Amino acid sequence: MRIRLIALAVVALVAVTAFAPAPFTRPDHKHRHGDDTLAALQGTWTITEKTRTGPNGALTKYSTTTQKVQIEDGVWRFVSANEGKFKVKGGGKGGGVNRPSYKIVLDRHRRPMEFRLKRTTPSDLDYMVGILHVSGGTVRMLYRLGSSGARQEDMPSGFDKVPEGWYSMTLSRER
Repeated sequence: MRIRLIALAVVALVAVTAFAPAPFTRPDHKHRHGDDTLAALQGTWTITEKTRTGPNGALTKYSTTTQKVQIEDGVWRFVSANEGKFKVKGGGKGGGVNRPSYKIVLDRHRRPMEFRLKRTTPSDLDYMVGILHVSGGTVRMLYRLGSSGARQEDMPSGFDKVPEGWYSMTLSRER
């Protein structure tokens, strides 16, 4: 009798778990994170804050009233806050102003995410190298300029301490 009860309990346990729903699959965040970030960066951004850390932690603040950033198809372009408001002879998109553009390259495997702005000219020089964090309608960046030979170990590990000679920039989504 006792053996039959144990066998019945085992059969009941197997029957109950046989109809349990399959566990949800986890999305592969490591693989998709860079693509998601690049998609989140698309649009027009207002530069709300820009600073540079000098010797002994001296902070230099830059005016941010005249520049914006426009990102389309993974290409970064600085634009004037007044661009497109005035009709220029010969017109065209952007008021006829020809501004340099930079290809955004993200390192999907590094945290915080590393980025490079590469010149779209034939040269392979980097314009900006650093780390970034996108959170809703805000982007925080730490970067340095002209870093074609930047080493991975020189990258900051977070946003709490800005290394000497590095810039900090905050962007807010405009559209």
